[in-house]
Parts: sequence; C-alpha cells; structure tokens
Amino acid sequence: MSINWPFGREGWFSAAEAESSELAAACYRRCAQLLPTMYVILVANAWLLAAVFARQAPDWLSLFCPAVGSVFCAVRMRSWLRARNTDPTLDRIQATLVNTGRFSAGLIVAQGGWACALYPYGDAATRSFLFFYIATTTLAVMYCLAHMRLAAIRLAIIANVTLFILCLVDETATHLAAVVSLLVDSIGGIGVLTSTYRDFSKTVNARAEEKRRAKEQELLLRMIDNMPVAVMTVEPKSYIINYANQMSKALIRSIEHLLPIRADDLIGTSIDVFHRSPAHQRGILADPNNLPHNARIRLGNEVLDLKISAITATDGHYMAPMLTWALVTKEVEAENRIRYLAHFDALTELPNRITFRRELEERLATPGNRVGLLYVDLDGFKLVNDTRGHQIGDALLQQVAARLKMVCNGPAVTLTRLGGDEFAVLLPHNSRQQAMVLADLIVAALGAPFDLDYDRTIQIGASVGIALAPEHGEEPDILLSRADMALYAAKEAGRGTSRLFSPELEKRVQERVRLEEELRSALASRDGLFVFYQPIVDLSSGRVTSREALARWHHPQQGWISPGRFVPVAEQCGLVDRLGEFILNQACRSAAQWVDEAHVAVNVSAMQLGKGTLVDSVSAALAASGLPAERLEIEVTETALLSDEHRGIQDLLLLRDMGVRVSLDDFGTGYSSLAHLRTFAFDKIKIDGSFVRDALERPECAAVVRAIADLGKRLGVRIVAEGVETEDQLALVRAEGCREVQGYIYGRPAPSDEDAALVAELDSRR
Repeated sequence: MSINWPFGREGWFSAAEAESSELAAACYRRCAQLLPTMYVILVANAWLLAAVFARQAPDWLSLFCPAVGSVFCAVRMRSWLRARNTDPTLDRIQATLVNTGRFSAGLIVAQGGWACALYPYGDAATRSFLFFYIATTTLAVMYCLAHMRLAAIRLAIIANVTLFILCLVDETATHLAAVVSLLVDSIGGIGVLTSTYRDFSKTVNARAEEKRRAKEQELLLRMIDNMPVAVMTVEPKSYIINYANQMSKALIRSIEHLLPIRADDLIGTSIDVFHRSPAHQRGILADPNNLPHNARIRLGNEVLDLKISAITATDGHYMAPMLTWALVTKEVEAENRIRYLAHFDALTELPNRITFRRELEERLATPGNRVGLLYVDLDGFKLVNDTRGHQIGDALLQQVAARLKMVCNGPAVTLTRLGGDEFAVLLPHNSRQQAMVLADLIVAALGAPFDLDYDRTIQIGASVGIALAPEHGEEPDILLSRADMALYAAKEAGRGTSRLFSPELEKRVQERVRLEEELRSALASRDGLFVFYQPIVDLSSGRVTSREALARWHHPQQGWISPGRFVPVAEQCGLVDRLGEFILNQACRSAAQWVDEAHVAVNVSAMQLGKGTLVDSVSAALAASGLPAERLEIEVTETALLSDEHRGIQDLLLLRDMGVRVSLDDFGTGYSSLAHLRTFAFDKIKIDGSFVRDALERPECAAVVRAIADLGKRLGVRIVAEGVETEDQLALVRAEGCREVQGYIYGRPAPSDEDAALVAELDSRR
C-alpha cells in the first residue's frame, strides 16, 4: 500500500492514493460523475460573488477574473463529461487523478486570491457574503471531491487559511465565528469523507476480489471442462450429479443405449444410474474414509473404469466426491487376452506352466492332500517338427492335447502344457497304482498313430515320469525335480514307457547337494565364478545401449556349469544373496570402465526382493565402483513379485529414488502382467525369448509380441525383444515396434576384458 501524505513533496498536489488498480478505476468513474457538478457550483458561485461586488470592485476583478475561471471550469467540465464514455488505462487514470488534484488545488488558491483581492472593495454586507461564499463553496467542493480524499483535505486547509487571513484583516467577531464554523464543518466533513472513502475502498476491493475469484473459478471450470478426462462431481447428500465436463458428456453419448438417461440430461440425474447396487455405491460416496476408491463397472458390453476421490475444503471437511472415469472396454479386452495368453497355451488351449505351478502349489499347501505328478514328454516329436514343418508339428500337438484330455478326464485332474512337447498332469490319488495306471494309459494313447497329412499317419510316443506327494516331496520344486528324474529314467529305459521315482534316483539329489557345497566354496573363494555380458542394441541407431550381466561358473572337474543348474541351487540353499552381490559388484565395476558408457543390466532373483537388503547392496556396489546410478538397470521377473508384491515394490521404489532403472524381464509369462504394470512404472519391458523364437511359426506368439509392443508404446516404456537369433526374427520384432533387441544375432555372452584371458585358458583345457 502506498500512502501520499497531505504535505509530502508529491502529496500536496497528488490525489492518487488508491491501493489497487480497481480502486483507482472506481475513483475515476465517481469523479467523472461528480466533478462536472463541482465545476458548475464553482462557476455559479463565482458569478454570484462577482454580481455582489460588481458596483464596488473594478471590472477586471468583478468581470475578467470570474470569466477566466469560468472558461477554465468549462474546459475541465467538458473533459470530465467526455471521460464518462471512455475506458482509459491504469496509467492514464492515475495521471488524470493527479492532474485533477493539482488543478483543484490551484483553482482554490486562485479563488482565495480573488476573494482577498475583492475584500477591500466591499462593505460590511458584501464582505459577509464573501465569507459565506468561501465557506459554502469549500464545503460543496469537498463533497464533490469525496473520492479524492487527500485533494478534499488540502482544499479545506487552503479555504480555512484564506478565511483566517481575511479574519485577521477584518477583526470582526461575526467573521471570526464564520471562520470557526467553517473550521468545525471542515473537520467534521473530513471525518465523514474519510469514513465514506474507507467504506468505498472496502466495497470496491471486495468486489474486485469477488471478480478475481469468480474469474479464477471460471478458469478452473473451463480447464476441467476441456480436460481430456471425464470428470463429474456429486452432491454428497442427494447423490445428484451437479457437474459433468464435456468429456463426460461425450463418453455418455457413446453409451447412451446402455443407460436410462441422455448425455444432455446428465446434470441433475442420480448417480445410481451407473451402478447395479446403488446402496453399495452410496455407502462409498457418503464416507470420505472410503476414498479414494477405484472400481470397474460393466454396462452391457462396455466397461467403465471409475476413480472416486474426496474434495475437501480448506478446513479439511468433506465437501463432495469427484469421479473420474473412462471407457476401458478395449483395454480390458487386451488385458484379458494377454492374461489368457500368459496363463493358457493358445495352441492347445490347455493351462500353461504358470497356471500349473500355481495349481501345484495350492494342492501341496493343503494338509493331507495326496498329489500325483505325471511329467509327460513326447518321443520323436522334434524329428517330426524339423522334417515336416512347424505347421504339422502344431497340428500334432493339438491332437496330442485332445487325446490327453480324453484320457485325463477324471475329477480334480489338471492337464497342462508346460511348453514345447512337454505336458504335466496333476491328479489326486489313493495309491501308487492309480498314478501308474493313468501313466500307462497316456503312453498307450499317445503311442497310437496320428492322422495328420491326408492319408499319411505319424507315429510318435511318450515317456512319463511319476512323482507322488507327500512320499517323494512336499515342495513344488522337489516334486518337479523328482518327476523329472523319473522321466529321465523312462527315457533311458528306451522311451515309450513310464517310471516312478525311486530311491535309486536319489543320487541325482545327492549330486545336487554336492553342487551346493561346491558353489558355496566357489562363492567364498571367488574361484571359477565369472560375469559374462550380452549386448542389448538400439534398432534405430545400432548402438549398444546396455549389456546384461550373466553369471557363469567353471567347475574344476565338470567344466562350465549351466546357470540353469547352479542358480536354482543358490536360490534353494540361501546362497542367492551372496551370488547376487558378486554379480552386482562385478557388473558395476566392469561397466564403470566401458568407453561407450552403456548401461549394465543385472537380474534380481525373487529371493532377493522384499528382505530389505537389496537396496543396501546396490548402494554399496555403486559407491565402490563409482558407477553412476542411472547406468545401472535392475531386472526383475513377474514371478519375483508374486511372493510379497508390496515389499518387493517398495524395494524397487527405493532403487528408483536412487536413480537406478528398473526393467520387467520375461514379460508375458508371469501372473497378472498388467496388474504389475499398474503397480509400478517400469523403465523397460523385456519380451520373453520363447515368444520371439516361435513368433515366425506360431501366429499366437507373434500376437503376444505385437500386443506387448503396442502396450509399451501406449505406456511410453521401451520394449526389448529377447532371444533374437535370426534375421527373420529381427525383421519381425522390428516390424512389431520393438525398440531394442537382445540375442545371438548381435552377440553371445562374453567375459569382461580383465577375465577374457583366463576364460580363454579355461576353454582351452576342455
């Protein structure tokens, strides 16, 4: 706030004391209304005074002076009359008010000088009228300048000083009384003007604030109305829709045939029209403790994704619910399709490995449940697939699945295609004989000829491995491994037969124990453990953007041991944290030396997530190596998030806060893939290599690649196709929209420069 004091250097002449532009404009408009009246009063009074002194004073005083003043007043009055029809800028308003204050002060000073000049020529009566003239004119002008408070105060001071001077000259008691009366009236008038101006200022500022808030509210409503998101608000007591933006109305128009209302009638309609159970919905909307709330509502063939949040006042009390919603029918269809492809085999329509695993875990978790596991592998299928083509191979697998469905049709029997030519059967049993009989039926059914190629038949067979729970194990991995042992024994027995797990096969388990001990020793000494790196290439530039770190173990007697053998051992025996730290430290140290500054990707096991140790391990590895956090990528699989999703996601969020990137590995094979994408915004999605390898021959695999690539585009996430080995596969994933590629076509896993010589020496010993 800027204050101009009456006797300041600028304040004596200035009248622009407005606190805001709105107040200055309001004062200007009031002056345009009142100042013409002021000039009329000044002219009329001046000529009355001139008429009184006409015979006593010389003409230049009684005629010339009021004539000049009248011309000046006429010019100013004309200017203010014109101002009523203009809308000047703020600078112009301020300048006009300042000039008006100066002109008013000058005019009163001139009037006082003229009155003093007339005074000697008058008699007692005319002098009294002179005092009366100054007093009445002063009061009239003060009230006309009510909205230029400082100017009115200055005028009162000038007029009182003029009368006081005349009173000193005259020394008449009556005139002295007039001076005192004017002084009292001036003081009272100033008080009234000050109070009036204060009220006027408050009113103008209040209106300006109201307009500002109205403008802000209008802007906010316009912004919400034009948002590309459907927004509605509901009156919390009556549940009537009281606001809906344009997107809401547009979406309603697209589903009007499913609703009892039209889009134009949306406002004023009860929210109950969207829900089958209005009471349930009302209970959610009534209590802010239920909010935020997310739900999906099905209307006919359409699906609405609804999000409800609470609108609260500045004091925190609940005002109303706000609903944002969208039609997600296509997204739900895509989600269901991907979920189906993730849990069912599209070729045979049988449950896949993920579904099988979940079913096996559930059955084994039931106390007292006796479970039989039959591991089925086709004999001779690879030869048929290679010689007759994948189309014949697919047709053969479909007929195999059909025969298995007929054989395995008992109650609570679950048939699964694990992948390739491998199938599994879960069944309840009361005796070994039951499982063995079913295994023999499977062998017999699949040993019969298949009619596929017109008049030609195809002959294959099947081998079956059997493991029983709880006799052969109560853990899924143990039961699977022992069924696999039994299958291997059936293969060794000449194929086309079945075998039950037996103690003789336990030797393989013992070998596994020995492998665990040797792995533990290797981790302690770091002898024989290496980290190899496979490049991930950007298709648009051909540049290596990152390298995936892969653990390798060279056994003194057995040579190179596959990660598929020793990584599961590390996970089951509690060594996975130590193995993970070794890989992480080596990878960060190597990446810090790469000239191309590519990222390094490190896989994280399910066993490492959710324990509160992963973040510290990553932080320590980055600090020790000096590698920037943004060059490290942590890869997790969907199955790694299943055991404790909340704590696992918390670990990933902490890593993200550090600057580390997080990728979702083997996407498309896990449980509830889209749910994980909604839970955590991954930086990168890697399509499982099994889909890429089969995409050229199997349309359903190509469909999965296409669906995931399209999903990545919509989410703004980079998509990496794994397992690309041929030019045809490369062309396919490029056409489907994958941005990065990993596979043998660009490079096999290779050791770091510092380990290359030692690895070459170990390879030469074979």
